[in-house]
Amino acid sequence: MLARKLHQIATTRPVLRRGAPLLAALTLAACASAPPPTAELGRAREALGRAESAGAGELAPVDYKMARESFDGGRALIDERENAAAKEFLQKAEVRAELALAKATAARLRNEVQKQEAENQALRRELLGEGQRP
Repeated sequence: MLARKLHQIATTRPVLRRGAPLLAALTLAACASAPPPTAELGRAREALGRAESAGAGELAPVDYKMARESFDGGRALIDERENAAAKEFLQKAEVRAELALAKATAARLRNEVQKQEAENQALRRELLGEGQRP
């Protein structure tokens, strides 16, 4: 579409005939100048792995799903050679995966604390003799 527009401008304005190919080349070079975000892809993949290992899929499902969607979107954008947008998606995926990991860890620790409190309560009753028949 951009090439068609540049061609139309070049053919309708004789002054631009010589500059249109240069302008088209510069425009295409600017679009392709962002390198593939391989570092961001790796960091996002690792963060998702850590979140998954911590049980984020079950303990923080919304955040984990958002991280996964951002990661998948970033990979799709890499395939489309939209590297600048892919970089942003992958950075968001990493941050969202870290958030899912933190929430999953907090939920797991909260469950452990509740379990320990219940055990402590049972021991307290046993030691104090509460609930026993005379």
